[in-house]
Amino acid sequence: MNPNPPDLDRIAAAFQRKEYRSAARLLNPLLKTHGDDPWVQLYAARLHELSGKGHIAEPIYRTLLRNTQNPNPKILSQARQGLQRLENQEKQSRQAALEQARATPQNAKPGLLVLEPLGDRDRKAAAQQAARILNLDPYSARMILPARHWRLYRLGPLGELQVYGEELNRSDVPCFTLAIAALHSPQVFRVQYLRGIKPGPTVVCQNADGRLGAIAFQWSEVAQRVSGQVPIFESVVDTDARGNLVRRENTQDYALLMDLHLPKRNTILRFCESSYQFDRGVQFSPVPFLAEKSTQLRPTRRTHWNAIVAYLAQQLPDAPHLKDFDGFASSALDETELLSKIKPHINLFRREETLWDSAFQLYSAIAFGRWSLQMPGS
Repeated sequence: MNPNPPDLDRIAAAFQRKEYRSAARLLNPLLKTHGDDPWVQLYAARLHELSGKGHIAEPIYRTLLRNTQNPNPKILSQARQGLQRLENQEKQSRQAALEQARATPQNAKPGLLVLEPLGDRDRKAAAQQAARILNLDPYSARMILPARHWRLYRLGPLGELQVYGEELNRSDVPCFTLAIAALHSPQVFRVQYLRGIKPGPTVVCQNADGRLGAIAFQWSEVAQRVSGQVPIFESVVDTDARGNLVRRENTQDYALLMDLHLPKRNTILRFCESSYQFDRGVQFSPVPFLAEKSTQLRPTRRTHWNAIVAYLAQQLPDAPHLKDFDGFASSALDETELLSKIKPHINLFRREETLWDSAFQLYSAIAFGRWSLQMPGS
C-alpha cells in the first residue's frame, strides 16, 4: 500500500464544501489503487452514508475501529462519529415507522413475533444486529437467538411487531410475525382412524364440537406435517430432604401427535397416538409375520403408531416436516395468558389441566400461518 495516497487533501476540501460529487470523482481512482488505506476507506464509508447506504458504511466504520494499524486518532474519532450518526438515523427511522404503525387502527390488533433458527449465520454478528434493533445488550441478544428451533419472542400490537420484524430480517436475523386471530383460523379435526387409502385417503374424525364425520382428500393437498409430544403427568408421593411426605407431579409418559396441514381447505388433521383407534379402518402391521418363529411378538400401541407415522412419511416425501416442538415449548409455555385462550383440540384424560396441549396447538397453528405467509400473493 502506498503510504501517501494522492488527492486526499482535495477530497477533504470537497467534503468541507459539501461537494460530494467532486469528492466521489476524486475518490474512485483511489479505491482501485489505495483501497486498503484507512483514509480512503473512511471517505468511502462517508459517501455511502450520505447516499443512504448505511448498511454498506457501517461495516467499514467498524473495520476501521478494529483493524487500523498504528491507529490514527482522527480516523478512529470520525469512524465512531459515523457509527453514532447511523445509529441515530436508524432510531429516528424506526420511531417514525412505529408512530405510523400506531396511527393505523388495524395495526393495533394483537400479534406475535417469532425468531427463527440462525442456521449457518454468524451468531455473534446476528446478536449485534438484534441487540441494536431490540435495544438489548449483546449478551442478552445472543441468548434469545435460537440455534435449532423457533422462539416465541414477543407479543404485542401487530403493526409494531412488523416494524421490528422487517428490520430484523433486513439485518439477516430471520423472524416472522402473525396476527393472533390467524391462530384460531384453521379448523382442527381429530382423526379417529384411516377408513381407506384408495383411490385417496379417507379419515373418520371429530370436529371441534365432537361430531363424527369423514373427510376424503388427496395426498397432494397436504402442505406439511407437524409432529411433537406432550407429557402425561402422574401424581406421586415422595419424601423431601427432611423425610416429610410430599406430593409431586412426575411425567409418566408422552402422547405423540402428528398434524397434516391442508391449507386450501383451511384444515388441520390431527393424529394422536392415545386416541387413535388402531383396531378400526386400515390396518398397518408393525411386525412382519415370521413363520419360522414359534412365538410372535405382540405389537404395542407405540409400534402400531410408528407404523402409521412411517406410512404417512412414505406418502408425503416432499412435504416439510416440522418437529422441533420441544424447543419451541421452552419459550411458549411462559405465555400463560395466550395459551389459556387457545383450545388445544387434544382429547387426553388428565387429572389436572396443563398448558402443554395448548402449546402444541399454538405450534401447529403458527406453522400453518407461517406456511401461508410464504405463499405467493400472501
